[in-house]
Amino acid sequence: MHQAERNGYPGGRRFRDERLLAAKVTAVRAAVPGMTDVTLRGPAFARFACKPGAHLPVEVPGGAQGPVLRTYSVWRHTPADASLTLRIALHHPGGPGSAWAGAVTPGERVRTGVPRNRIVLDPRARHHVFVGEETGAVPLLTMLDALPPGAVSHGVLETTGPEAEFPAPDGERTLRWVHRGRASAAASPVLVAAVRRLELPPGPGVAYVAGEAATCRAVVRHFVTERGWPRFAVKTQTHWTPGKCGIL
Repeated sequence: MHQAERNGYPGGRRFRDERLLAAKVTAVRAAVPGMTDVTLRGPAFARFACKPGAHLPVEVPGGAQGPVLRTYSVWRHTPADASLTLRIALHHPGGPGSAWAGAVTPGERVRTGVPRNRIVLDPRARHHVFVGEETGAVPLLTMLDALPPGAVSHGVLETTGPEAEFPAPDGERTLRWVHRGRASAAASPVLVAAVRRLELPPGPGVAYVAGEAATCRAVVRHFVTERGWPRFAVKTQTHWTPGKCGIL
């Protein structure tokens, strides 16, 4: 998903041309209101492993400053046909990344980095808790999908309304959603209040928190100060904050 739009060049880390991978856009479709799925195909996507919760840097037009790297969450990776689908939030107003995602069409050529992760599932966790708004829901639901049978999971996700909810990629698992309506997702009291209401097993598990920066910080404070979890048991991935998208 859009997730954090990272300035690639200038002013941010630049990938050398030889490190970028060639790919082609093969499909673009609306997912839920405010989100679009963009499927890419390229030889390299058949060769590498993509861990659940990964994100992918993509080179997009940046206007007068030239190409820039923007980072999106991986929704589905299918090595058998060398394809990878990104689920992207269309921010309004948005920067070059949202503009590209809103206008891209099948047949276009792009260059990408390789998938990478800020957070990954902890196989030692006694139970797993997933928390995020819609931008964080994309990586979190792919992680939920990857849990082994019998794993204990809890969590809550936030979006604008019922029409914007979506299940995990295979469609069989989901988490409870809460709705903020027209309010901003930044520093959302709706999501934090829902986390407070979660009934969790005794003792800490591992929490995975993704989305807007201020909301992530508030959720971390809840787990650490109100529930007494150790800070290392709360893994965070910030995607954006008002006025600044390039923080993933």
